[in-house]
Amino acid sequence: MKKLAIGGIFIVLVALIVSGHALAEEQQELSTKEVKTPNTQAVNALSSPKQKARDYLVYVSGGFSHFREDVNAMVGEGSGFRIASGIQYNEWFGLEVFGEAARPIDPSLIINNLRTSPDQRILSRNITTRNNKYLGILGKFSFDVSKQVSLFGKVGFAAYEAHQFTANLTLADIADYTQLTRVRLEGRTTGYSPVVSVGYEIPLPYPDSKKTSGELSLTQMFDDKVKNFTWSVTLKYTF
Repeated sequence: MKKLAIGGIFIVLVALIVSGHALAEEQQELSTKEVKTPNTQAVNALSSPKQKARDYLVYVSGGFSHFREDVNAMVGEGSGFRIASGIQYNEWFGLEVFGEAARPIDPSLIINNLRTSPDQRILSRNITTRNNKYLGILGKFSFDVSKQVSLFGKVGFAAYEAHQFTANLTLADIADYTQLTRVRLEGRTTGYSPVVSVGYEIPLPYPDSKKTSGELSLTQMFDDKVKNFTWSVTLKYTF
């Protein structure tokens, strides 16, 4: 299921890039016919991501997301990586594909959930937890509040692989400690979650930077299996 979701998102992104190239070539041809005497001011405007409203832009970004500890979502406290790539069709709308990984949860926090019976006690354990992974696609809606600051909202969905663990346990019956049981347990959950994110973007490292910027955002996933609230800091480069 996850491979199909990843493949589908990849096909969508490729289709968007191809359509963007076709649109860019058509607009460039029209622009050449209409503007016979380009000047320096017009050239500078076309090179600016803020003013290049009729042409698409491709960007990549990378940074980290900070997660709060949540046993139900199997997410540990700390930061994980976040990467994204997108197409900005105009000043207010774009599409973005992102990948993200959360911190694995402390194995000691899920011990009580691994008992096969309330009449058993865990004598020994070897538990390994793995981080949750997310891959999604978002529509991005932007609004410029000034020359340096843009507010944005992102709405979409993400495929996830979560609740991953491996446990080797030795269990003893409370009434008779001579009765030992050795079990191996594995867990893994996949699915989809709606995603909503809000934040703002500013030029970096200088107020007049055209290609590079920084984003600070808050993100909420809504599926009960991975429901969590995170904040992210990423650096963005626009081609």
